[in-house]
Amino acid sequence: MLKDYPATQLFLISLVVLLILIFITPFIREWHVWALLLDSLKFIVKVICGFFLLCTIVIDGESIFAKIKSHR
Repeated sequence: MLKDYPATQLFLISLVVLLILIFITPFIREWHVWALLLDSLKFIVKVICGFFLLCTIVIDGESIFAKIKSHR
């Protein structure tokens, strides 16, 4: 179903990675070095996730615009 939408696939994969990082954060908080690394990883994954979400919205908007334009 999503094979024609690579930006959506990448968004969902990065969202899963973000959820995993959020769920393991409470277990790693006791190790301060790893907690700092985990916080920076979460920020990076949030930025990547937002980028892929933006790409997905642009691609979907473009396809909707193309469908509307072809029906005229």
